[in-house]
Amino acid sequence: MQTEIPRAMSLQVDAVADFICPWCYLGKSRLERALTHIQGDDQPKVMWHPFQLNPDMPVDGMPFDEYLDKRFGGRELVQPFLDELTVVGEKEGIAFRFDQLERIPNTLNAHRLIQIAGPGPLQNRLVDLLFSNFFEHGKDIGDNELLSALARQAGLDAAAIGRFQRRDSGLAEVRAEEKHLRAMGVSGVPNYILNGKYAVAGAQDADALVRVFDQVMFASGSNPAISSRLH
Repeated sequence: MQTEIPRAMSLQVDAVADFICPWCYLGKSRLERALTHIQGDDQPKVMWHPFQLNPDMPVDGMPFDEYLDKRFGGRELVQPFLDELTVVGEKEGIAFRFDQLERIPNTLNAHRLIQIAGPGPLQNRLVDLLFSNFFEHGKDIGDNELLSALARQAGLDAAAIGRFQRRDSGLAEVRAEEKHLRAMGVSGVPNYILNGKYAVAGAQDADALVRVFDQVMFASGSNPAISSRLH
């Protein structure tokens, strides 16, 4: 029987992710399932923050197979891992299609768009669209035309999309925020900072996240999934 957490205090989740990270997509699904167990009118707030796994990626990205060669030594070495991810994804309702991926993008502009969208339902919807378009449809989420189209689909207004289309808009903020997160000790993704105090690393199972939320919200002991205080 799963725990239902009664409302005692609010929960803020600062989610750190990159959109080419399959575990971040899985983690988002598990996070959202865990959040449904928190009761009350004052629902948890989730805000997405930037982290580039490949900050030195060429602006136009690179072919997927070339990326696999450079990062993992070739597709044949990483294919069992991709197959395992596909099976795990099916259990989460995610249809990974690694066979459709042609390019690995530079995700800086995707992070700019998320920053411009700001926290809230539109930002969360946009995060969903970025993950699904990349992992389930093989789209190049480094392409600014596609990003603008996804912004419209998510419901961003014309002014916000116009700001995104100015290539330097939000750039300094994204870089400064990622630098700050790295200085805080974030070194990988997904990573969830809870109520500004604790970090949960990795795509934890939903049940594990529920237990962590309980301990963070009620200070009910320790849990190895929770790191030391970040600040």
